[in-house]
Amino acid sequence: MPREKKNELQEDYNQYSRALKDKKVPLLVLDQKWHELFHEHAKTSEIKSLERKLNRLVKKQGKANTDIVEFRKAKKVLMKTIVNNMDDGMKMDSEEKFLKKDKSQKMILEINDKIEQAKQLLEEIPIEIKEVNEELMIECMKVCYERLITNTQQIEHLEKWIMQTRDELKDNILLKQDLEGNNTAMYTYMHDLLGAEVMEIFDKDKEVWKGESS
Repeated sequence: MPREKKNELQEDYNQYSRALKDKKVPLLVLDQKWHELFHEHAKTSEIKSLERKLNRLVKKQGKANTDIVEFRKAKKVLMKTIVNNMDDGMKMDSEEKFLKKDKSQKMILEINDKIEQAKQLLEEIPIEIKEVNEELMIECMKVCYERLITNTQQIEHLEKWIMQTRDELKDNILLKQDLEGNNTAMYTYMHDLLGAEVMEIFDKDKEVWKGESS
């Protein structure tokens, strides 16, 4: 792609991004109306790529929330284990209890670290989700406007066709009425002049519109 075109596209993207800055854009991959507008065949490769990326981030966020709940449950169990293995607070009843306590405390520290990591992720990932969601919105807007332009061109073409066809229809209706009137006049004249018996001979094997005279 030429550098000038690339810069132009980047400027367009920056402009669209600024326009969306203060707008609360719904999470598109969870929006039913978005899925109705963008069936699989209507998605560009860029839209599909951003959709996959956004889905991964949403799943990652959901997993982090689930992990925190599970880590806290595990921590609670370990705390209970430590309490159950304590004596009067002065000394351990046995070396086994000491080892269990030490192991549990190490696991609690590891869990605390994992909880903090998950919390950190939950602070950072919404920003990334918002950015990718906006990128997806911009790509979808591009496709929507391409469709809008194409549809507008077709609408204008059809409007012209309808107007032209309407005028042609009026002309053809008048022409049909003239032809019917002409047939009626001719057949009535010949019928009155020659009579039914003669007309039947002429009518034989002929498909003609006789109008009201028939």
